[in-house]
Formats: sequence, C-alpha cells, structure tokens
Amino acid sequence: MAGMFGFWSRHKANLIAEKAGRDELLRQRDIAIGERNELMRQRDIALGERNELLDQRNKALAEREAFLRQRDVALGEANEFRRQRDLLLIKNEQLKGGKAEITEREDRR
Repeated sequence: MAGMFGFWSRHKANLIAEKAGRDELLRQRDIAIGERNELMRQRDIALGERNELLDQRNKALAEREAFLRQRDVALGEANEFRRQRDLLLIKNEQLKGGKAEITEREDRR
C-alpha cells in the first residue's frame, strides 16, 4: 500500500506541475495578446494620423491647383490687355502718320 500512496502522490504532483506549466503558458499568451492589442492600437493611431496628414496634403494640393488656375486666368487677361494695348499703339501710330500727311498737305497749299 505504501507504494500505491507514493504513486498517487507523485501523480498528483505531476498533475499540479503540469497545471502550473499550463497556467504559465496561458499567462504568457495573455500577455502576448495584450502586447499585440497595444501594438494594433498604436498602429491604428498612426494610421489615423497618416490619414489626417494625407487629407491636409490633398487639401493643400487642391488649393494650389485653384491658385494656379486663377493665375493662368490672370495671365491670360494680362496677355489680352497687352495685345489690345499693342493694337491701340499701332492704331495710334497709324493715326499720327495720317495726321502728319494731312498736315503736310495743308502746308503745301
């Protein structure tokens, strides 16, 4: 009987040790899951910040495009004013030339 008691005692000790080992593995798994969840939370925060920066960049690019369109319109208008000015200068020179001819004719009379 004494041998039986020793067997059961060793068997119970082995079961307790196995349970302790299993509990330790579960504890380590829970820690690893917690760490993974924290990393995922940090990743989500970083992705949110990146998305916010991308939104700001896209807004800045849209504003830049609008500015460039306005600049192009203003440059087109300036070019049109220069063209009209040049036409008026040419017409003015032609009129001066015509006036000079008229004055010349009147002087000859």
